[in-house]
Amino acid sequence: MSNPSPSQTPPAHGPQHPPPQRRSRRGPRPGYLASLISLAAALVMVGVVAIVGIRIGHPQPEFIAEVSGGEDVEIEVAEDEPLGEVVLITQGFAGACVQYTPEPDLEMGDLRSTGTHVYGPDGMEARDIYVLDEPGTHTFQCTDDAEGGLAPVATTVDAAQTRQVVWVVTFLGAITVGVLLAIGLALATFLRSRKETAARLPRH
Repeated sequence: MSNPSPSQTPPAHGPQHPPPQRRSRRGPRPGYLASLISLAAALVMVGVVAIVGIRIGHPQPEFIAEVSGGEDVEIEVAEDEPLGEVVLITQGFAGACVQYTPEPDLEMGDLRSTGTHVYGPDGMEARDIYVLDEPGTHTFQCTDDAEGGLAPVATTVDAAQTRQVVWVVTFLGAITVGVLLAIGLALATFLRSRKETAARLPRH
């Protein structure tokens, strides 16, 4: 005598829906984070430039001769010692000096006031350039309000100009690179995200 087989429930007819899938919450993409970091770095540099400015201080130069108001300054040039040009550096363009050459002819210095060069902690600036192109004693008569010194042009003004250009190019260039990098990373991440989204969509 055989046992009756258990009744099997027929499968229900009709559309069957797959169980709902939970969407995983994703954080920001690494490309967007890198873009924000680059933009933040560029903004920090903008703040530094806004606070410090594009004018930077340079070390106080080694003076050939100190200048004190109301006193004559003498510079001896030997036969085999061509010093070339020297520059008067004073505080805030105060005072002036007049040069007497060994001839003695009166020679006025050429005005060279470049407002981007600031020397030393006292904020001195380059004012006049004088030429020491012949041997002998060069005398400088300075006014009462001239305080500073005479220094070689090549190691002061020219060096300061190079340092100033490097400062400006470094900061403004870094800001530009930071902004362009932030834009490029954000755009590349957006295009990649769109491409991945399109690949996940079902094709009909």
